[in-house]
Order: sequence, then structure tokens, then C-alpha cells
Amino acid sequence: MKRVSCRVCSSSELRLVYDFGPQPLAGEFPLNPESERQAKLFPLDLTQCDACGLLQVTNLPPIDAVFHDDYRYSSSTVPGLVEHFSAYANWLAERLPKYARILEFGCNDGVLLSKLLEKGFSCVGVDASDNVAKLARDRGLEVHTAFMSEELVREHNFEGQYDLVTCSNVLAHIDDLRTVLAAVRLALKPGGLFVIEVHDADALIRDTQFETVYHEHLSYFTESTLRRMVELGGFAFEECVNTPMHGGGLRLVCRRDDNHATNASVPNEAERVNGLQFSSVIERCRHDVRNLADKFGPLDGFGAAGRAQMFISMTQTSDCFLQVFDDSPLRQGRYIVGTDIPIRPFSDDHGSASIILAWNYAPAIAERIKDHYKETLTILPRKTVW
Repeated sequence: MKRVSCRVCSSSELRLVYDFGPQPLAGEFPLNPESERQAKLFPLDLTQCDACGLLQVTNLPPIDAVFHDDYRYSSSTVPGLVEHFSAYANWLAERLPKYARILEFGCNDGVLLSKLLEKGFSCVGVDASDNVAKLARDRGLEVHTAFMSEELVREHNFEGQYDLVTCSNVLAHIDDLRTVLAAVRLALKPGGLFVIEVHDADALIRDTQFETVYHEHLSYFTESTLRRMVELGGFAFEECVNTPMHGGGLRLVCRRDDNHATNASVPNEAERVNGLQFSSVIERCRHDVRNLADKFGPLDGFGAAGRAQMFISMTQTSDCFLQVFDDSPLRQGRYIVGTDIPIRPFSDDHGSASIILAWNYAPAIAERIKDHYKETLTILPRKTVW
């Protein structure tokens, strides 16, 4: 499906920033190598709305190809994310009344809800993928397998029941944002808090994080585009803070506003994004990886997240890697999509050179593996030897 209007402001003033060509789904971790079974490819673009500035992907793969019962992302397998959500739970607790009722959609394996439950809050979760929702239910959490919608809220009698609704790195996955915001308003008590975490599009552009652009990430928010979205959706903006999550994030706080204006007051301050920047950085990364492979032979990678899969695909460097290590049991024993590169657990492995593909967690990973290699590097945001 090809989207022809902006997800936030509905303008048709959409301008192509960069065409990545046919790409595999970043969330697909096949059991078979590419030589045995070819991955499906879908057109991938980065487009900007010239009316409000929102960066977005307009080519949409089928939703059941993205979120399904074989979803391979579990937040609790990433130590840096566990630390983030523990700190986030403390941050939320300072802003909530005692025994507050909390609803999180896109709750994944319950890593945040479990922390909030320990603090005495009443917690309910929603997630679209049943396998990770089951991981949350196994923790004793009440989690429903569903998409966030007004129908869900009414079906479970959630109307006006919650002091807080929150979502972390979820809005980027949603095409129909207005419907979801309406469901959030319906679930909140009058004046209830809606707290959102998203990847920061300004960080994406500043560091040319091209590998974070993929089909599962439909929208890339700045503070101004995020604020415009919530105000159009009937929420009163309170604050927005930066976080280090995923290489640069935003945390926006707003409230259900029953006297909201119909038009957002936030001006469009977005700069026009230049696609030539993506082209030059992708070529630089391709050059760096190939030079390393020429120097050291086949490389090891560390961190098989979606961004790692897109890095290898977009730079066309699969022939340079021997293997990619990852700590998640959901990914081990599988392959980097579109390649014959196996994903394996890291133990006492040694080699000539390793590229930390999960560069947003590079300090902790480098400390763990650098003595196992002659050279340990990150290629993004810039080439760095650890």
C-alpha cells in the first residue's frame, strides 16, 4: 500500500527524501539462509511532509507481515533497555498518584509494566504479537493480544479508567495515528497523562542513522511534529525531554484535554532533509566495511537488531561477514535476513575484527568483547576503534 497523505496533518505535500530501493523486513529473522529461501523485498522510502515536517515511510508492507506470532523482538534481552525501563518506571512513579492505574500499549514482554507493578500500581498491557505478549503474561501481568483501538477499550470496559497511558517506541509502527490517539483519550480519566517515547528524528538526521529507516518504522518524530500530533489529537502538551534511548530519543508528556482546540498551534520549524546525505554516508560505510574485510578477512558483527539487518542490506556487505552475535534467544540459530550470515550466541569467541552493529550500546558491548579481537569498531555514527 502506498500512502499519499501525511499521517499527522493529512497534507498531500509529500516529498521523497531518499529511495532505499527494495529492502527486506528488518523484523524478519529467517530460519533458513538466503541461499535456501529468498526473503521478500518491499519498496522502502523516506519522505517528508512539507506542510508539517514529519518524516515518514509511505510504502507499507502488509501489517500481518510485520506483527505476528513469530515476532523476534524482546526488550528484556537487551541489558541497556532493561536499565532504561527501570529508570523510566522511577520517572513515571514520581508523577503519578499512589495506586494509579496504568495502561501500556505495545508493551512487548512487559519489561516496563513489571517494574511499575512492583511499585504498587495497577497495570494492564496491550501488544499486537502474541508470542511476546505471552512472555508478559508469564510474568503474571494482564496483557491482551490486540492493536490499540477504541473497540478494544470498549470491549474491556477501559473507558475513563486510567491515570496514565504510555507507549515506548510504538507510535513509529502505527499508520493510523488518529485512531490510536482517539483510543488513548477514551481510556484516560479526564486530565489523565499520556506519555510517549519515540526515536528522535533530529538525531536520525544529525547522525545520518540510515539503518533506522525501515518498513516497521513508519514515522520519525521531532519534538515539533510530535507536539503537533498530540494537540491535533485532543491533548494538552506539558513537556518534552531528550533521552539516550536507541541513539537519541524523545519523551513527551501531555494530558487529555476536554477543552482542546481543533488545530495545533505548533509552527512548522522542520528543515528540509537532503537525501544526498544518506547516499554519501551509506557509501562511506560500505567502503569502511570492505576495507576492514580486505585487511582482516571475514568480519564478526555484534547485535542482530533490525538496524543491523538494514545496515548490512543497505551497504550490500553481506559477503564481508562470517557471523553476527546476539544475546537474544529469539534470534539465535536464525539468519540475517537476505543473507547466509548465521546469528549465534557469544561465548568465548575470538577473531580478527568485530563491528558493533548495535552501536547505540557500543560502550557496554566493547568492554565485553574488545579483548577477543585485534580490532573492535563501530561504523556509525562515525568510524570508531574501541
